[in-house]
Amino acid sequence: MKCQKLALFGAVIASLWLAEPGLAQESAAPDIALREFALSVLSDHPALRQAQAELDAARAQARGQAQPLYNPEIEFEYEEALDNSKSVGLSQTLDLSGKRRARANVATAEVVAAEARFAITRKTILANLLIALSDYQVRRDAVRIAEQRVRLDEEFLALTERRNRAGDLPQSDLLTARLTLAEARAAASTASIEFSQAEERLIAVVGGVMPPPPPLIGSPPQKRPSIDVVNVEALPELQSAQADTEAARSFVGVAKRNRIPDPTLGVKVGEERSALDPFGQRESSTLFGVRLSIPLPIRNTYSAEVDAARAGSIAREQSYRDLRRRVEARLAASLRRYETALSAWQAWTAQGAAPLEEQRALLQRLWEAGEIDAVDYIIQLNQTFATESAGVELKGRLWTTWFDWLEASAAISEWVENIQ
Repeated sequence: MKCQKLALFGAVIASLWLAEPGLAQESAAPDIALREFALSVLSDHPALRQAQAELDAARAQARGQAQPLYNPEIEFEYEEALDNSKSVGLSQTLDLSGKRRARANVATAEVVAAEARFAITRKTILANLLIALSDYQVRRDAVRIAEQRVRLDEEFLALTERRNRAGDLPQSDLLTARLTLAEARAAASTASIEFSQAEERLIAVVGGVMPPPPPLIGSPPQKRPSIDVVNVEALPELQSAQADTEAARSFVGVAKRNRIPDPTLGVKVGEERSALDPFGQRESSTLFGVRLSIPLPIRNTYSAEVDAARAGSIAREQSYRDLRRRVEARLAASLRRYETALSAWQAWTAQGAAPLEEQRALLQRLWEAGEIDAVDYIIQLNQTFATESAGVELKGRLWTTWFDWLEASAAISEWVENIQ
């Protein structure tokens, strides 16, 4: 009899380790509802609207910087004294050093940077949304598992109490059942709190009253992505940093040209009338003048501004190099994390065994038949829930690492839009 119990115990344990909690069923790619949900969140997200407004501002600023720096000035002059004179003049400050072109170069680079920041904002929102959705789904399933465990433990306690009153079970088994139920209720409380936190994170991304989110069905592609297909230079983080570097370099040119004075050239025409002569006549003459004024950079040569611009350019270049290291490190690390999660998931799904509900029913029959005691039953029942929870966590980790890789490689927008 003892050997039979050990054999049954070993069979159940082996089946638990091989059991797949209903998650190994590979379905098609995510449903189109996921794409519609993600795009609807994007369309009204304030962070994306802010990025769009900043991009519009940068483009308007670029149009402004491409305009001439100086407008012409018109002057009217009238003087009444012994001699009367009146004149009209026109003056124009000339941009001979190319200040407009230099400032336009800076503004053009800032537009490129704003476009890259818009792309960063868009992919970040999508990644945060999908990761939050994955965590929301994992925590919701964890609550379901915890509630099911509480229900089965309550049934087990009720049955244990009846058998204890009938004298079929010792008091120690009844105490074990009560402690197990208390532990299950505590675990269910923790699961509910974690689900509430996950729901909060998802609502923070979605905003407002969140409609029921679509299920994250299916699984990521089983084909492992390659880092070689990623154009690192084209990643929006590096595009933004490169544009900032170009803007800083162009600003050095602006600072240099600001040291060169811009002359102002003016012309004036008018008429001058003399006082009345003894015969009551006035003599008049035509006035014509040319004026040229040039600021003298004596007290301030503006060389400090050039030095500051050069230092800022160097700082931007070093910032770009530092960012490139971090981007490449994140790209490689996110790929390794996804490959690890994918390998674990593929190993998990390759096992394929009977559903866990059948395992739990088998355990109950063994316990009711007296083949295993209450302690063995509780241990093995908890193992079924641990196995199911492990499967849920593993699937959630697979999705999370996949979304992290998509964001790092700037492919998340394309992935969402290609959901059919």
